[in-house]
Amino acid sequence: MESKKQASDGSIILYGVPKVSFGAFGGCTPLAISMKAAANYMGIELDYEDAMVFCGAAFRITWNETCWDGGNVGDIFAFDDPAKVLRLAIESLGCECNLIERTQATTKTDFVDFIKSGIDKGIPVMARGIIGPPEMGVITGYRGNGETLLGWNVFQEFRDFAKNVSFDESGYYITNKWWENPDTNAVMSYGAITGKRFTVKTVVENAIEVMTPRRQGDNAKAGYAYDAWKKAILNENEFSDNMVAPLLVERLMCQGDAMDCLADGRHNAHKYFKKLADNEPSQALYVSIAEQFAKVAASTHKMFETLGGWERGEAQMKAMLKPEVRRRLAELIDECKSADAEALRLLIELAGNL
Repeated sequence: MESKKQASDGSIILYGVPKVSFGAFGGCTPLAISMKAAANYMGIELDYEDAMVFCGAAFRITWNETCWDGGNVGDIFAFDDPAKVLRLAIESLGCECNLIERTQATTKTDFVDFIKSGIDKGIPVMARGIIGPPEMGVITGYRGNGETLLGWNVFQEFRDFAKNVSFDESGYYITNKWWENPDTNAVMSYGAITGKRFTVKTVVENAIEVMTPRRQGDNAKAGYAYDAWKKAILNENEFSDNMVAPLLVERLMCQGDAMDCLADGRHNAHKYFKKLADNEPSQALYVSIAEQFAKVAASTHKMFETLGGWERGEAQMKAMLKPEVRRRLAELIDECKSADAEALRLLIELAGNL
């Protein structure tokens, strides 16, 4: 840990917590980024790829079958229990998970007391929302007995979301409008040490659960998600040369989010199993599983190339309007689905050997 600054005005700030932002640690999944930042501050060793697989986010893909849904890649859709991915983020590192979610019965005081309890002990508190959409960030301190919060958030520098935000000299955001944000819907922190860090078997069993094709409400998951995504891309009624820009932006965002989800998730799943293979060469399944995840990541990169690059701008919007581009994207979606299906088969085989 670094330093804790306490003042007489009811404030405590934990300085030295690693920055949480898109691209931090080479990743783009806020839950895993926040998980690593908080753990590393507390002296817990954690690689980003381990964070991704431990919480299960590395293996997810979801598509709403009823609309173009900007929330498709939400980490809470990884498992059918929305809170499971959050609990695993803590429990996987050998700690009890302290978690409260926002319900009609939850009060601001409940959240303030929870946040202060963690910070007072020198433990960064992870929170969904605070600034912008319900993505995970890290609370690193408070002022005014908890009315004002400081920390890191992936949306703190996005003008549309940070209208009521100022900044500490450390770079931490400062906001007293966090409870007014309806997307501030959960806070969690590392609890008592259990010493029971996840084993490879636990990771594999959770991966199988996440990657098993199924439907939950409007959401198609795993293999079914690829089918729903492909169907949406190939639906000519959803695209036209004269469509209004906001609709096209929405479609490009959903396409881009799905690609980001796979590029980040499967790349880090590949890294995790490649690391296992390097440490245990006799287990051939580690190599085979890593190869399948690498195939998904490679096909996803081809999607970016097909659209003309990583940036979501005018060039990509124009590309999305071309039927031949969408047909190519559909072929690559099928490639991802096939490699994921083989990875799932191998994971099931591996689970029987562990």
